[in-house]
Amino acid sequence: MTPTSLIIVADRGSLKAYRVEETPTRGASLRLVQAFEITDAHGRYDDKLTDQAGRFPVSDGNGRHANSVAERTALETENDRRICKQLAEHIAEVVKREAAEGWSFAAPASIHATVSELLPAPIRDRVVEHVKSDLVKIEPAKLANHFRSLQPL
Repeated sequence: MTPTSLIIVADRGSLKAYRVEETPTRGASLRLVQAFEITDAHGRYDDKLTDQAGRFPVSDGNGRHANSVAERTALETENDRRICKQLAEHIAEVVKREAAEGWSFAAPASIHATVSELLPAPIRDRVVEHVKSDLVKIEPAKLANHFRSLQPL
């Protein structure tokens, strides 16, 4: 099995990359080499969008206006696609720069497959381990416990 030299954890709004450094007495040690926030993933749609041309108000029958459900769903889907594409692009950059060998990837199940599919094949083929969990907020000292490839034999 190819050793993991880099761990990347991501969620819908952020990405962290850790270099795996082996120590003879303590096992694997993780050092943060990249942290990235995606600003489009945060905030409400109402704060980002206005009632300008292209938005079609729909009356709810009580004199109030709201956007149609289909319009909002398409907007959310497009926003999710863009976020996953941004994550994949940043992951590819970090892996090219930092991973000499294999690397491990963790993301919530809701985005894991999409981000993985958007990665270039040479980068995707070097993944040693996939973890479908949101591990972005886990402290580095405990992060290694979630990856089998970092566990001592």
